[in-house]
Amino acid sequence: MTNDVQKTFEELVSLAIQREEEAYEFYTSAANNSELKASAKLLKDLAGQEVIHKKKLQDALKQGVCETFTCSTVAEVEKLDLGQYLVDIPLKSSSSPQDVLIVAIKKEAAANSFYKALSELTGNATHRTVFETLAKEENVHKTRLQDMYDEIFQPDM
Repeated sequence: MTNDVQKTFEELVSLAIQREEEAYEFYTSAANNSELKASAKLLKDLAGQEVIHKKKLQDALKQGVCETFTCSTVAEVEKLDLGQYLVDIPLKSSSSPQDVLIVAIKKEAAANSFYKALSELTGNATHRTVFETLAKEENVHKTRLQDMYDEIFQPDM
């Protein structure tokens, strides 16, 4: 693996760390603005879990995770278009609670796909487990948010 490929993966993992920080801010802000006590508790819980995700990613970087990916060229990495999962979905201050939940569900689904893709690209079992765990946790977040959405916005279904 070339240094350029390693650097590309370092940029992706760094962007994932940034997205985890943004998710923390997003959930903290949504919890503080939440009119529903149950929603606020879940959102604060999710914010706390994003802090743990950030730490796991930082630890993986320190342990050389970027040297364990199986791509051999930058073109090969770019073809995978992993950055598509890390796009920022902006919210306006006027966003409704429904908008907030929809964006949160999309963010968790994207994070799940991103971590799944990274788990399939690493040749190192320890790092694969880290990414698989992150993918599963993001999927749990998505499910919890979808359940909350259904309870609040589709109670009759």
